Amino acid sequence: MKELMKRPSRKFTLAGNGLLIIVILAVYCLGALGRPLPALQPVTANLQLKNPTASAALKWPAVGQAAVGINPSGVLALHGEQTAIPIASTAKVLTALMVLKQRPLAAHQSGPKITLTSADVKIYHQYVAGDGSVSAVTAGETLTEYQMLQAILLPSANNIADSLAIWAFGSLPAYANFANGYIRQLGLTHTHVGSDASGYDPTTVSTAHDLVLLGEAAMQEPALAEIVGQTSADLPVAGKIQNVNGLLGTDGIIGVKTGNTEQAGGVFLAAKQATIAGKKLILIAAVVGSNSLYDAMVGSLPLLASAQENFSAAEILPAKTVVGSYKLPWGGTVTAVSDKPLATLAWNGSMIPSEIKLKAINPSTKPGQIVGAVQLPQSPVSAAQTVSASLSEAISQPSVTWRLRHPI
Repeated sequence: MKELMKRPSRKFTLAGNGLLIIVILAVYCLGALGRPLPALQPVTANLQLKNPTASAALKWPAVGQAAVGINPSGVLALHGEQTAIPIASTAKVLTALMVLKQRPLAAHQSGPKITLTSADVKIYHQYVAGDGSVSAVTAGETLTEYQMLQAILLPSANNIADSLAIWAFGSLPAYANFANGYIRQLGLTHTHVGSDASGYDPTTVSTAHDLVLLGEAAMQEPALAEIVGQTSADLPVAGKIQNVNGLLGTDGIIGVKTGNTEQAGGVFLAAKQATIAGKKLILIAAVVGSNSLYDAMVGSLPLLASAQENFSAAEILPAKTVVGSYKLPWGGTVTAVSDKPLATLAWNGSMIPSEIKLKAINPSTKPGQIVGAVQLPQSPVSAAQTVSASLSEAISQPSVTWRLRHPI
């Protein structure tokens, strides 16, 4: 009897359990409703920004292939089938560039003195016999590295090109091996260096596209940019040498190199100092496979002039353009928009690279708050720009039911 009196009644037990359940539910609800909501992660839009201005009609040469670019941003436009063909003496630009990779030389520096030998005299006579362009040499003559670069880039001396490559690399095959490996780093995918360093042999081939990239690389090398702009120079044995680029100083031409052989036809790699929107820059053009060197050189002038006119300032990103979004876990989406319009100077009709940076936000973020930015990188004709991005609309809050179902 006493044991029965000590046992709690069923009614009391149920009441206690019910109270416990109520307490647990209350704690759960308070926790679920009071827990901070998760941060919202951005998804950036796939913006395709473009200068909407119609491209001007570029004045391409009538014969051969051609290309034009802007230093140092690559090729802007191409004309003709870009088939690798002999490039004659424009190959010496590559020779000079490779020598400077092996034996660096700053602008105005003479570099080491190089004593020419009977082997160099033999190379000279071989090119004389082949009616190639040469610079006279004698055994025991001393030329600096700078003077040898002048000899290959001004009068286009085939013999000096080979002698310089042998001095820098030990042999012509060693030079070709180095050059053919390095040119891929320059993006010259259709260029091949053949049996000599002068371009006289037709085994050295390239395209107008690749020559524009080569010209850009050369004009970024101070010593080369300096030399190709010289009209003449004085050498110990050869005496006064003249630059065969007769267009220097015409219509802003400041380089780079001519080429002309029976197999290559006329080839001209040109650099023009231009002013676009008050900013000085260098345009590069290559004309390959012309009927003559004269045609290649003359054909480059209207091409470069028309290219200079093919830049314009335009609005490429209107204000309130959607640049990203945030998906709400409880349903719906809110967007981020550009706060201001974005305009820039660019090649007509070109796609313009951009980068959108949006941050994760709290669900309490208000409309108009800055959540990121759209950035345009610097280009040769325009400065880097940034425009902020903000939340375009209010973020709806989750229902009580959603909170209770998603406590974490």
